[in-house]
Amino acid sequence: MPTAHHVVIAVFPDVDLLDVTGPAEVFALANRETGGRAGYRVRLAGPDAGAVRTSAGVRLFADVSFAEVGEQVDTLLVPGAVDMTDDGPVARTDPAVVAWVRETAPHARRVASVCVGAHLLAAAGLLGGKTATTHWSTSAQLAADHPDVTVDPDPIFVRSDCGRLWTGAGISACLDLALALVAEDLGEQTALAVARQLVMYLKRQGGQSQFSVPLSRPAAERRDIDELRLWISDHLDGDLSAPA
Repeated sequence: MPTAHHVVIAVFPDVDLLDVTGPAEVFALANRETGGRAGYRVRLAGPDAGAVRTSAGVRLFADVSFAEVGEQVDTLLVPGAVDMTDDGPVARTDPAVVAWVRETAPHARRVASVCVGAHLLAAAGLLGGKTATTHWSTSAQLAADHPDVTVDPDPIFVRSDCGRLWTGAGISACLDLALALVAEDLGEQTALAVARQLVMYLKRQGGQSQFSVPLSRPAAERRDIDELRLWISDHLDGDLSAPA
């Protein structure tokens, strides 16, 4: 029988939906790809058990309350929430969530933040003296609020503290972070198998920039031109002359 790997994902009002469901899907697919040998058991924990409204308006169901989680946590995953202001998004740091993260983190084998969840880890005192990343739109806020944290807004995830502490960039990068956790647990081949099931374009490494090369160029009006540009980027060592 597989050894259970307890993954606890924090949920709270206005949490980003994909930051919760994305990693949960990765762990579920890892179980499927290994015939259950991965042993991931995912639970959602909130201030109270029951329905939680996400930023997308979709409701999730917290399996347990924060008080019920206890000490059996292998991976603690902390997503985030933002408040929109005239100056742009501001990461929310709810004191109750911060207090629970501070109390629970020492019992976990590893702790990972997704997107603006890094602000919660920093407020809980987990990132002092370390390098961390977050969604590019709130990286300046994280650096200003926590000058003891070295904030790198570029990579899609950062691994620190001998692999015990991970911080991830925003939204879709939650999949890359979760795949990296699976690779650490089960090896690269399993992580690649999960990426294929997700129909991901590729499995990105942590050092890849949040600002991907294709997105840095203006979109073409013709799909065939877009396809040509992608082909060229994959064949830089080939004959790229105009006649060819």
